[in-house]
Amino acid sequence: MSGNLLRNTLRVALRLTLKPMLGPTPSIPTQRRLLKLLGLATMVPRDVKVTPRTIGSAPGEVLQPPSVSQDGVILFLHGGGYCVGSLDSHRPLSATLAKASGLTVFALDYRLAPEHPYPAALNDAVSAYRSLLDEGHERIVLAGDSAGGGLALATALSLRDAGLPSPAALLLVSPWGDLGCGGATMVSNAAADPMLSQAALQRWAAAYVGRVPTDHPLCSPLFADLKGLPPVILQAGSDEILLDDTLRLEKALQQARVPVTLQVYPGLWHDFHLQAGVLDEADDAIGKLGSFARETLAAGAAAPRRGA
Repeated sequence: MSGNLLRNTLRVALRLTLKPMLGPTPSIPTQRRLLKLLGLATMVPRDVKVTPRTIGSAPGEVLQPPSVSQDGVILFLHGGGYCVGSLDSHRPLSATLAKASGLTVFALDYRLAPEHPYPAALNDAVSAYRSLLDEGHERIVLAGDSAGGGLALATALSLRDAGLPSPAALLLVSPWGDLGCGGATMVSNAAADPMLSQAALQRWAAAYVGRVPTDHPLCSPLFADLKGLPPVILQAGSDEILLDDTLRLEKALQQARVPVTLQVYPGLWHDFHLQAGVLDEADDAIGKLGSFARETLAAGAAAPRRGA
């Protein structure tokens, strides 16, 4: 099947199945079950070893590629609107990232809303990072997609403010930076995005923040003081409703004098990286994330430093 035909077929399939499933009507427990089944049916590199283990205060898993570099490790935070998503649903992404980077990936199964609203997920992520530091991992790359991208950014901010060693880099895929859903592409890309709707995001945001304002800087890190963060790579699809979150985040990072690399993939949707192993563009994008992690570590940017 040609690249364009496959891409168009996936777009139609997502629009007919995943977008309704992730809409505002199905219950959150139903969404979780369906996403888990979808993840179990996707492709994961067979030569990546997956081992369950606790990471800090939460369960997780370790993903090791065939040849493991000792230059650093990656802490991966999955997406899903802080309410759905799991290790299973995101294993194609996390395992492919392990293989592309040559680094051990620690994927965290942090607590989800509405049972565990903010700051439960953030506390789990910070605890996992501290645990990896305690184990002697001095060079840690933080990575996340969608809500996991926002959580990775909030985690880096929390570490900075606590005076803990900074992550080596941030790998952010379609990061959800504004839980108020105020980006212009929420409207302009509403028809083009075959995965997400504004109504679904608003539902998840309300469940996660509870009584905290949606513009709280650790819920919506787009509005935080971003100074002192490590190098960041941002990736997004041109057709996603969260594209404006990525574009605004790039601008905010530039204003904070944080080194940032932006890569927007034309004609692609939110979190297309989840189609790793099927979609060439997903494999290419994750390959670039892996290269960014390796190059940042090699450049010495991963040396532990106190939060600014």
